[in-house]
Parts: sequence; structure tokens; C-alpha cells
Amino acid sequence: MRSTLRFVLSSALLASAVAAFASDVAPGLPAPKLDVKTWYKGKAVKSFKANKTYVVEFWATWCGPCRESIPHLTEMAKKNKDVTFVGVSIWEDDKGGNIKKFVSDMGAKMDYNVGYSGNKTGMSKTWMEAAGQNGIPTAFVVKNKKVLWIGHPMEMEKPLAEIKSGKFNLAKFKTEFSKQAAVAKAEMASRAEVSAVDKMIKEGKYAEASAKLDALEKKTPSLKPMLANQRFVLLSKQDPTAWEARVKELSASTKQEDKDVVCIYALEQAESKGDMDRAKFAIETALGSAGEGDAMVYYYAATYFDMLNEPKKALELMDKAIAALPKSSMKDSEPAKKAMAQIRAEFAKKVK
Repeated sequence: MRSTLRFVLSSALLASAVAAFASDVAPGLPAPKLDVKTWYKGKAVKSFKANKTYVVEFWATWCGPCRESIPHLTEMAKKNKDVTFVGVSIWEDDKGGNIKKFVSDMGAKMDYNVGYSGNKTGMSKTWMEAAGQNGIPTAFVVKNKKVLWIGHPMEMEKPLAEIKSGKFNLAKFKTEFSKQAAVAKAEMASRAEVSAVDKMIKEGKYAEASAKLDALEKKTPSLKPMLANQRFVLLSKQDPTAWEARVKELSASTKQEDKDVVCIYALEQAESKGDMDRAKFAIETALGSAGEGDAMVYYYAATYFDMLNEPKKALELMDKAIAALPKSSMKDSEPAKKAMAQIRAEFAKKVK
């Protein structure tokens, strides 16, 4: 969903998706069945054949890092004609021609087999969830009907070459993959509890939600950034005046994670058609405090106005985001530059 944009651009864009371990799908185990509801490009791939190598990559139209990895996958597909590449859209609804249009707009940049499997159904369950994967893009390399490698597609070139040549060290990769299991599984379990907090807030159980947040932060400190977003939402419900003061305080902070809390709140409200008055106050306050290096604030604001179907404003702010990049913490990130340029191009099309 687009409310995860902080992780989509500044984290997932610049690093691999978090790997986790699950007993159902893991390196060395049989690959699950392909379950593609609709094919939008290339040929329908219905099953895996023995002695054949496949790349199955999961993506979504809203995912910034996916836009970055798609051309790379196309290049790899051209270099590895003996490998069948399959891109599968998940974690979004296929309605109004959104996926078909995205694939069409990508044109030659997305030149492999592309289909759709469902939002939280189909392969999002049997592949991603079963393998403990909670970030996209994520790629699976399958050979002889077995999963051999799982990871970010931008890191796939070397392992794919080794798998094709028979030099891939599966045992070593399984060990590396499993090392992350304990922490990742604990975090995923905690994320389910985080969802429970959202439910409490929606039901007006504010004291209960606050107590749960304290317990979660003590139990899993790594969830603190996500919990900060929930505390912010909770404050907006419990004490609107204090919330407005907090918006101003966080917006004026020199820490990116503080600014993120304000901007992500605005995006979540816009996405859910929630409290639009507070969303407007949050994004305008963030913009009012933005400095010349606040690329992410301008990016969030551009996305916010894109959600409101205000393409001119979105494009104007996207230009500011790109202009701020050289003075931001992402100044040396080529993936960030490319992703923002691609998103700007999409916004520009809407203005025309």
C-alpha cells in the first residue's frame, strides 16, 4: 500500500527486501505452483519444467523500487534467454485497468512475461507469505522445480549465473538465509500485533492501544519507527491540540524519521479518505518547515497531491524533491535519482 512510502523509497529502494525464513517455501524446497489469474504480457507460464531455470519476481504498480528493478529484469532476461522470467503483480487490486495500463506504459522497459495473481490471495500467500517475505520487489530463482535463491532482484545477477553454471553454493545460502530467521520471524509476529493496535484505535480503545504500544516497543525495539506512526495517530484522536503542536515539532526536526511520521500520516489519511483536514494540516506544516535538502518531504507531498488528483501541484513538488536530492542524505544514491525521475515522468504525463 502507498502508506509504506518511507520504506518503499528511502529503505526498500536503497536496500534489499527483508529476508525471512518459513518452512513452507525456502531454499532447497519444491517451488509452489504458479497461480496467475491474468496475463498482461508475454506468454502464459502455467508450470515449471524439469531442467529449466525460472525467475519469478513479485511487484506492484505503486512500488517505487519495483519501477527501478523492472528495466534491470528486462536486461537480465535479454542476457539469459535460456531462463524464463515471470513478473507477478501482488498486494493490489486489479481494477480499472490499472495494471494493464502500467505494463503498457512501461513498454520495452518491461519485456518479459507479466501477470497478476491477487491482492492478498494467490501467490502473495503461497509464495511471499509462505517464504516469510514482507517486502517487494522480491525474486525467486527456481531450477529443476526447486527454489534455490530468494532476494532482491537487483542482487540476483551473480547467484543466477552461479545457478545456471552449477556453481551455486546452496548450503551456504541456506545458512545465510536462516541466520535472519529468528529476528525476522519475531518482527513479523510483532507486526501482527501492530495491526491489532490499529484495530484498537479504530474502535476507540485508546488506553488499551497506548498500553499495547508500550509493551510492543519494549518487546521489539526495532519496531519503534512504525510504532511512532501509531502513537502519532493515537495522539490525533486523544488530544488534537497536542497533536497539532507535535506536528509542528516533528516538522521542524532535523531528523528524517521525525518528518516521516508527519508525512506518512498525511498519506495514510489521503489513501483511506480519512481525516482530510488533519492530513492537509500535516502536509502543509511539513512543507512549511522543509529545507533545501528535504527531498523526502517534497516527495511525500508530491505523492499526497497525486492522490488528491492534483497533478500540477504534484509535479511542482516532485521537481523540488529532485532539486533537493543533491543536498539530501540520498545525494549519492543513483537508485533514488532514477526512481524519482521515473515517478516525475509519470506525474508529467498526467499534466499533459
